[in-house]
Amino acid sequence: MLSGLIPAFIVLLSLFIPVGIVWAVRYRERQRKRSPLSQHLLRSPGESLRSELDDRMWDLAAYLMALPLIPLMFYAMHLRRALDTGGVLKLSGLLVVVGLMVFGFVSFQTIKTIRKVWKLRLGYEAELAMGQELDQLMRQGAVVFHDVPAAGFNIDHVLVAPNGVFAIETKGRSKPNRNRGTEDAKVVYDGSCLNFPGWIETKPLEQARRQAVWLSKWLTSAVGEAVTVWPVLALPGWFVERKSRSDVLLISGREAPSILKAKQEALSESMIKRIEHQLEQRCRDVEPSMYRKREQIAS
Repeated sequence: MLSGLIPAFIVLLSLFIPVGIVWAVRYRERQRKRSPLSQHLLRSPGESLRSELDDRMWDLAAYLMALPLIPLMFYAMHLRRALDTGGVLKLSGLLVVVGLMVFGFVSFQTIKTIRKVWKLRLGYEAELAMGQELDQLMRQGAVVFHDVPAAGFNIDHVLVAPNGVFAIETKGRSKPNRNRGTEDAKVVYDGSCLNFPGWIETKPLEQARRQAVWLSKWLTSAVGEAVTVWPVLALPGWFVERKSRSDVLLISGREAPSILKAKQEALSESMIKRIEHQLEQRCRDVEPSMYRKREQIAS
């Protein structure tokens, strides 16, 4: 029985040899060198999505490696069974059914993972684009933090400026391609819901509010004074048409400078420094991964 699986084992081994080479080289380098960076890094835009995207890409690679092996393995089992029965190549109904079921399951998981990767990549690119727009505001005295860890979730961006603290939720939404020009790229905001071309959403607004409330409570506790946080929802790449005012500020990616013009709660320079310190402590948690970590270095 096992001898019939030899072709599949050979193919599997040939697929894993490149992975083994990469791991061996990386292990050797980590044994001989250490990172020059002495502290953790700040989180980048979309840090959580990037990490999840990396994991999904590994899952996708595993499924793509398994797909060609499944027919080979079952065919090898069929050949072995034929040898055991005197060379009669008679298909086994059970073997065919099981093989098709396994192949169908792996195919389904592959398609599901591909769709998840596309969704994660869209979200990551939207957060990256918004993060780059917000970083430009640092020239005007604002302080920006990305992918701020919270209680079981992450706040995409937090902006601290003289006119207040803003919790910014970014959503990546693809546009329909109906050849209608700007109508396919416009979202209408009536103060309570987002009217996209073909669908309506309210959950992003609710999410932005919840995150602002959480950040306000945490900062208030951390600095010892009441801190108001204003919710912002960003839709990079979309044209925004506002028909009513709301507690949630809705912006497109290019409208990031409008946040600094919003008249909210003025913050003193000392308060900005205190808030900045608390956020930096929370966001500086990305460990450099190029080389292995050494707790003690011999002098």
